[in-house]
Amino acid sequence: MRIPVLGLPVAGLPVVGLAVLMAAGCGGSVPLAAGDDSPVKIGAIISQTGVYAMLGDDMEIAMRLWLTDHAGRLGGRPAELVVADDAGSPEQGQKEARRLIDVEDVDVLTGLIASPVAESVVQMAGSTPVVIANAGSDDLGGPNVFRVSYTNRAHGRAAGRYAAEHYGKQGVVLMGSDYSAGVETLRGFEEGYGARPLKQILTPYGKTNDLEPYFEQIPPQAGLLYAFYAGGEAATFARSFKQLGYDAKIKLLTCQNLTDEDVLRAIGQDAEGIVSVGMYSPALDNPDNAAFVARWRARTGRNPSTVALQSWDAMRLIDKALARGGDLTSALGGVGELDGPRGPFRLDATHDPVQNWYAREYHNGINRVIATIPPKQE
Repeated sequence: MRIPVLGLPVAGLPVVGLAVLMAAGCGGSVPLAAGDDSPVKIGAIISQTGVYAMLGDDMEIAMRLWLTDHAGRLGGRPAELVVADDAGSPEQGQKEARRLIDVEDVDVLTGLIASPVAESVVQMAGSTPVVIANAGSDDLGGPNVFRVSYTNRAHGRAAGRYAAEHYGKQGVVLMGSDYSAGVETLRGFEEGYGARPLKQILTPYGKTNDLEPYFEQIPPQAGLLYAFYAGGEAATFARSFKQLGYDAKIKLLTCQNLTDEDVLRAIGQDAEGIVSVGMYSPALDNPDNAAFVARWRARTGRNPSTVALQSWDAMRLIDKALARGGDLTSALGGVGELDGPRGPFRLDATHDPVQNWYAREYHNGINRVIATIPPKQE
């Protein structure tokens, strides 16, 4: 099956300071000899409790599933996954990172669902490499930081490019939760769209159960609403949009979080027909994804979420890097192409992903891919 490409017709944290490095303890990127069979320790900082616990479950299942399917080895070496609960707290995440480095003597840190947690961990990780499996903050980065998810800016820009191509610049309204991920994603959308929105509507993060007063702020001449919400807020938005009849008043395009598999389990039919832009769908038509989805369904009985795929790919990146041998940080940066379930994928010079994005339309239980949005050439 061929998927239409954007523009084509359908056919068939900054580098940490010296004081932080000194406070980070003795952890670091350990030189690894090619063919080394000594054990390797992976420290996974995951939300096992708190608001992101459901995503944390997917993250841990994916990482352990990778190890199970590869005889408990990474890069040909025996591997141990040491999981720590950040409880969605930056302070707790930083405390657990220090323990994993200083006490558990891990070789690499990974996981990291929430951006504030990821930022606090990166600040104290010192020279220990960090592979971010989800957090999207635009400010995350550094020579030892590698991300297999996306930046919020890139997420929004892809959606903006798709909107300009597919809907035209007839007047868009941006709506989202008022915190870093929401604000950064909406800013990225405006960049990709190439025109100022008619209006931007921000709702107080974690405090808004009644969205009707905010929907009422949409100008009558608006032709498109782009929305960013995640988790419980996404469920609230999807239900309200349908129940208040706005699906009959304005076209809707959303971020991937609003119709990711964890949210879909909560909102059901209220998601029917929603178009979103994301970097993954269980419906992607390639052999790697077919195998991944089949394996995930066999283990869980459901479709994999984007977080599950990202966590799987975090383990794939570490596996490839360990197989290269030498300094692990250098090896992570030298992996090159890591094509797999999501399609073409590599890290750029800042260790952020270069990847396809996909327009997805939800029907009958699955986000069906309706267009491919290739990486923007800078």
